[in-house]
Amino acid sequence: MKNLKVIVTRRWPEEVEAELIARFDTMLNEDDHPFSQDELRNALETADAVLPTVCDKLPASLFEGGGFRASFLGNFGVGFNHIDIGAANAAGLTVSNTPGCLTDCTADTAMTLLLSVARRAGEGERQLRSGGWNGWCPTHHLATKVTGKTIGIVGMGRIGVAMAQRCHYGFGMDIVFYDAMPIKTMS
Repeated sequence: MKNLKVIVTRRWPEEVEAELIARFDTMLNEDDHPFSQDELRNALETADAVLPTVCDKLPASLFEGGGFRASFLGNFGVGFNHIDIGAANAAGLTVSNTPGCLTDCTADTAMTLLLSVARRAGEGERQLRSGGWNGWCPTHHLATKVTGKTIGIVGMGRIGVAMAQRCHYGFGMDIVFYDAMPIKTMS
């Protein structure tokens, strides 16, 4: 399969890049700069497969005129709203993504942000690193606990449900939510 040319638009995990290099004629983005529209167009014209990320914008205008060598867009990410799927398909490209792979990671990050804000962790960390912390006192960085609070979640897809589970089962929080689609129950 070394005769198949693959262009990777951003840096991927080292082990993945190594596997791509071992299997395909692979061009990596060594300096990890965001590809311009011209670079994306060139990638579509010169490679069999282009591997973008959620940071790359692939609008309908990018696919106008066709003439692509590429037949596959392998998106590194769950979301694909940055790719005009209809225009890509009309230009002869199959588009894939990685559904479900980041559900827990994203919910963990959201939980980290929630706790960081509630507990003023960023302030404390900056004070400690700058050498300004003089020890504990009862009124130092008073914050709020999240245990027993209510959280509102807009969008109860995989990530919303994962966040609700962390909040409810981990911190006894009540959950209120809005979602336009029917949801599955938490289990």
